[in-house]
Amino acid sequence: MVLNIVVVGVGGQGILSLSRMIGEAALAHGWDVRVAETHGLSQRGGSVIVHVRIGKEVMAPTISEGEADLMLALELIEAARYSYYLRHGSFAIVNDKAIKPSLPGTKVPQPEELKKTVEGVAKVRYLSASETAIALGNPVGANMVIFGYFSRIAEEAGIYSIEEARKMAAGVGGKRYGPINERLFMKGAEYALRDGVGDIAVFVKERLST
Repeated sequence: MVLNIVVVGVGGQGILSLSRMIGEAALAHGWDVRVAETHGLSQRGGSVIVHVRIGKEVMAPTISEGEADLMLALELIEAARYSYYLRHGSFAIVNDKAIKPSLPGTKVPQPEELKKTVEGVAKVRYLSASETAIALGNPVGANMVIFGYFSRIAEEAGIYSIEEARKMAAGVGGKRYGPINERLFMKGAEYALRDGVGDIAVFVKERLST
């Protein structure tokens, strides 16, 4: 079987970079991987969704509506917007931050409403990824926190090694931001330990083996 992941957020948050790091880490461990940006041009502030498919043999690059097993969301509005991609009983890892659209007069639902939308389909874990990124010195580093969180799950599910993923994170951003990104990655991994992600890892492993 294939693990279907949708990675969502807005342009400028490193959605595609996060997706590619996950894909490269899995590919290095012998998995077949497809990564496809299907909506948005990653322009700053624009809506972006990327499909990541991991398995022993992956044919199509995209995920059908209602077929995603996992969502990695760097922004709350986009998590709600694309929740229709999730299958019932799936999981979502969501950065607890809403970025108001730049268009004047745009009405944005309250955070509680946005959360209810996602929670109506999936079991959700919320992270203060943006707050962590700002506190550690890289305001656009929330993707590294999410990468660390997912990598803990990936290791428990046998997809790839968290140590190798850590090295990938440390290699992003050069001398200035590389060490910060490594710390952000490790914070994400710590949050996963704090929350307990064994249930997600079991679910992921089952999706890959059945």
